[in-house]
Amino acid sequence: MLLAVLLSIAAVAFYDPLLRRATVIVPGKEFHLQFQSDAANGGSSEIRRGPGPGVELLCKLGDRFAYPYCGITLQFDPQRLHGRDLHRVKMIRLQMEYQGPTSTFRILLRNASPAYGIPQTTAESAKYNQIELNAEALRSGTVEVDLADFVVANWWMAKHNIPPHLSRPEFDNIVTLEVATGGGARPGDYRFVLHKIEYEVQFLSRERWYLVIIGTWLGLALLWLLLRVVSLQRRSRQLAQLATTDALTGICNRAGLQDVLQRALAGWRKHHRPVSFVLIDIDHFKVVNDTHGHQAGDHVLAGLADLVRGQVRSQDMLGRWGGEEFLLVCHDASLPQAVAIAEKLRGLVATHDFGKGIRITASFGVAALDRERPLEQLFAAADAALYRAKAEGRNRVVAENQPA
Repeated sequence: MLLAVLLSIAAVAFYDPLLRRATVIVPGKEFHLQFQSDAANGGSSEIRRGPGPGVELLCKLGDRFAYPYCGITLQFDPQRLHGRDLHRVKMIRLQMEYQGPTSTFRILLRNASPAYGIPQTTAESAKYNQIELNAEALRSGTVEVDLADFVVANWWMAKHNIPPHLSRPEFDNIVTLEVATGGGARPGDYRFVLHKIEYEVQFLSRERWYLVIIGTWLGLALLWLLLRVVSLQRRSRQLAQLATTDALTGICNRAGLQDVLQRALAGWRKHHRPVSFVLIDIDHFKVVNDTHGHQAGDHVLAGLADLVRGQVRSQDMLGRWGGEEFLLVCHDASLPQAVAIAEKLRGLVATHDFGKGIRITASFGVAALDRERPLEQLFAAADAALYRAKAEGRNRVVAENQPA
């Protein structure tokens, strides 16, 4: 959580260096400069470069051409193939000066594309994205323009029959930047001085960046909640397992066996598959405790559980019923089959060495759920069979209803 907080603070603080790249262009140092006028159209305007700092254009507009103009052109690519990609730029800033009898001037960003259907060899092939500004905007010596305010010159679209879907401004291949006189410029003396151009490529807006941060926090919160739910479920399962597991032997305790018995009863009622119960009781267990100590007695209980669990079928379930008494639930086993299982276990217990020279025997009482009757009656039958096994000398298997 602390790391996430620190990363969020860093993401806010370092937005500019991470997601904005500033570019500064000083005209005349990196790119080709041109001075334009209506003389190319038969006009009488005169232009010359001034001696001032930056790129200074001195222009005297004449009245021979119907639409006199002059301006400074900064070419990024004279071949109009690989210009500047400004589609991620929001604002462009020009440090410049303007003086003239007309109060407006223009900024043009010319975009070239084969999609316009105009030969690339033609100077007018690049789209005229333009904006017209009042000279008052330059009072501070810097003008900042939003690229969203640019429009495409109507005369250019009409002259080249540009289809409607290409009539919007585009900035993905800017080949020239121009500063020129405005529409309806009157004859007279004009002065342009272009010092510096700045723009920033914004890979992601600040608003979207904040949405990313908020979305990340929401994602982390949901992930934390999910992990918390999974952890609580795992803990719940662990607690449920602890509540139904005998701590000494690792097998089911009496509570866990109750669930097993209820499922066995439900399965018998639904499919009528036999289920048999085998009650196991260690003979003379008190003698083991008295002779060898309770720790040895616990070892015998755990050893018996391991011995039986390792010999029964995978579908059978062993649990500790209480004290030195165990219950084996045998699924899909009739009474004779359960007796056979019990007899096998009796022989294994009688011959097993439980360590430190300790040998024990066990008595077994067997009953089967092969007809509709309550579990209490089934246990009573198994317990009665176990009592008979004890009374008849121990270390033996007795089934319910078995003749004496």
